Amino acid sequence: MTYIDPQVVPIIENMKNFRQERGSIVDVSPIQMRENFNNDTKKWNAKLPDIANVADSSIDLGSHKIPVRLYDPSPEIKQLPVMLFTHGGGWIVGDLDTNERFLRQLSIQAGIRILSIDYPLAPENPFPIALDCIVEIIKTIYDKCDDWGFDKDKFCLGGDSAGANLALSAALDLKDTNIHILKQITLIYGAFSPISDKPSFKKFGQGDYGMGAEAMEYFWGLYLQNPELKNNPRAVPLLAKVKGLPPINIITGGLDPLQDDSFELIEKLRNNDVKYSHFHYPGMVHGFISLCIMIDEGERAIKEMAEVLKNQLFSTLNHQAHDSC
Repeated sequence: MTYIDPQVVPIIENMKNFRQERGSIVDVSPIQMRENFNNDTKKWNAKLPDIANVADSSIDLGSHKIPVRLYDPSPEIKQLPVMLFTHGGGWIVGDLDTNERFLRQLSIQAGIRILSIDYPLAPENPFPIALDCIVEIIKTIYDKCDDWGFDKDKFCLGGDSAGANLALSAALDLKDTNIHILKQITLIYGAFSPISDKPSFKKFGQGDYGMGAEAMEYFWGLYLQNPELKNNPRAVPLLAKVKGLPPINIITGGLDPLQDDSFELIEKLRNNDVKYSHFHYPGMVHGFISLCIMIDEGERAIKEMAEVLKNQLFSTLNHQAHDSC
């Protein structure tokens, strides 16, 4: 019998009601989808925790001007570790407000600065535009770490869902061009492959637990507008060579159709001697960390992510790969 956390039950019911009101996701335009999503995010980003400083700015890449938001728990400290974070939303929706509560909490609890990146969205900006912009931003920010107050030796990436795909793909791009600047990567219920016949998709992809296979196939189709790109390792990081990546922390939920993507990635990391940690949360739907205002396990996941970051960025201990439930 499938375990569902009691706090998730009303959330699943609300998701079903939203689906009945709004219709199938494939029948909604990206513009309407963004409006719906932004309305939803307001609910889970209410009553934001206080943090010392939040500052919006932008990075001009020439081809695109990318909005960014800096979370700083300790402005009085000259340099702190930093995580550049890419939000989820199927490459189609989401912005700097998507993970406001979560990123504030992670910044405070880990004691690091976080720079959230509002990358160009598909379908207006299909693959590889967002990825190329993120890689360029990483290089630009790294070269100006002193100006931003970032510790160059403790430079990290993170992302959730489609944002985890972009974070991992950006890390692979850097590695493949012999740019070894990343200390750590955090990947939260990532979308790493468009293949939808995996066991977790068959079990949880019917839409009964929120985001389903139909939605993911729609998102992938808008992001990879040429079907041949499904064989491109830059778009589908499960096809890429992972050897040489820095330590990776992976978070999965027990009701998430995407969980097998993360399990396959873990197997690749293990087989290629890449250090990793894995935290699995049974009874949790896709996106549960963004819903931390309603779900205790979301709060626990943030705390455990923060502990991993503190151990890897502030400790001299050498932590080996492990799994945790």
